[in-house]
Amino acid sequence: MTTRILTISALLALAMPALAQQPPEQPKPEVIIGGQSPPPTVRERCVEVEIGGARSFGCLNQTLKRDVEKVNPTLNLPPVDARSGDTKIGVVNLPGVQQQYGQNYGRSVIPYRLPPPIYSSPVSRR
Repeated sequence: MTTRILTISALLALAMPALAQQPPEQPKPEVIIGGQSPPPTVRERCVEVEIGGARSFGCLNQTLKRDVEKVNPTLNLPPVDARSGDTKIGVVNLPGVQQQYGQNYGRSVIPYRLPPPIYSSPVSRR
């Protein structure tokens, strides 16, 4: 019985240092589904300056600019530029106008329309 206890003690003694030598677990990164992780908070310090009774609004301007950039991150581009299509800028396409006006091109401001069809009955009445 004593040998059995010694054998078990020896096995436990050999197994314990192996457990103690394992590296500590690293914290797992946070998983966010459907988006990116939020940007780290950056703390900026502002200093308000008053010179000759006039105060500078640099701190307030920086805060407002940051708030605007959060809401409106798009570029401020004009809706129409040199690469825009003719129909978007309103340039007249002469072949298109000729097609639209037909026989009235150059004569009237009203596009040409075919006269309404006249249907006659296949059965003649006498």
